[in-house]
Amino acid sequence: MIRAEDLALSTMWNYPTARSGEEMVDTILQAGFTKVELNYQVKPAFYPAILAAVKAGRIEAVSVHNVFPKTDDARFGTDSMLLGYQDEDLRRMSVELTKRTLDHAAELGAKAVVVHPTEVPLSPEDFDIPLKKLIRRGRKNTPEYRALFAELLARRNAAPYLDALRRSLEELSEYVLTRGYPVCLGMENRSMCHQIPVFSEFETILRDFQGSAVRIWLDTGHAIMMEEIGLQHMPLPKPVTDAIVGMHIHDAALGRDHFPPGSLPGMPLRPYLPLIEQSPVMVLEISSRCSARQAAQGARWLAAQSAAQ
Repeated sequence: MIRAEDLALSTMWNYPTARSGEEMVDTILQAGFTKVELNYQVKPAFYPAILAAVKAGRIEAVSVHNVFPKTDDARFGTDSMLLGYQDEDLRRMSVELTKRTLDHAAELGAKAVVVHPTEVPLSPEDFDIPLKKLIRRGRKNTPEYRALFAELLARRNAAPYLDALRRSLEELSEYVLTRGYPVCLGMENRSMCHQIPVFSEFETILRDFQGSAVRIWLDTGHAIMMEEIGLQHMPLPKPVTDAIVGMHIHDAALGRDHFPPGSLPGMPLRPYLPLIEQSPVMVLEISSRCSARQAAQGARWLAAQSAAQ
């Protein structure tokens, strides 16, 4: 059962307008949420006030999104190779930044760190943008789409970055173990078709990390978009669903995401409701273009749909 009060709101929603850590917390509380995910756009200067609010019991931090707090170095941004760098110095720096995020998550009492693991080093203009444009134009079942998609698959299948990612996760899971942190590392499925992982790569990632801190973080909007492109399909196998530590919940259609739950025609989010119901951590990750009222409506919609099943 999904209850509105169990849902957290990501600071993705209010980071563009928040002028301080206090304001960031206050606007989320005013929207009716008592739980928060601290995303990768939170400025370092905001952290002391947010930590103080958590320690005072004003708000609960359920998850933290790597790299936290915000880094201005694009080499370690969310759309980078990060833990899969072939350059060993860059890979090690990415691991150290993720350790810092884990330290903050443990200090905040969060249950999970959300990680964008890696990607094939391609520009969005190479495949992601043109494929999504063809979908929006109703041209998915065309030779043009099929040729571009086949080239994408060839480039993804030739990528060696899962090996480097595995080394990074070994170091990070050992760090969590030796520090005794009650924090999981949630590997998040991504929003662009050259990024790792898609559903088929979840099992590959999990295979070597049974019993470790490495888990799955399922993003519904990203999943819907990658299903549209044809890179993955529901349902997920049970070993993957059993490893879900948390979910980003938002609606998506035609290559665009971060809409409030239940706000799009056809209810594309509906197939994910059973997974949301069993997820230990549930986070609304909606755009700053949405109002506080829309955020609250999305939470109520999820609760109502769950109750009706």
